[in-house]
Amino acid sequence: MSEEAFDAYLQLCQEVFLEMQKDGAWPWPDSPNPEDLVESSDP
Repeated sequence: MSEEAFDAYLQLCQEVFLEMQKDGAWPWPDSPNPEDLVESSDP
């Protein structure tokens, strides 16, 4: 990925984050359900 494409991706992520923060959708509460956990494939 080019640096320009990566910068555009980061800008999009930031815009989504700020919109979620403004709407009150971020941060979401932690889920007590183990099914909601995301496991990393890295050891």
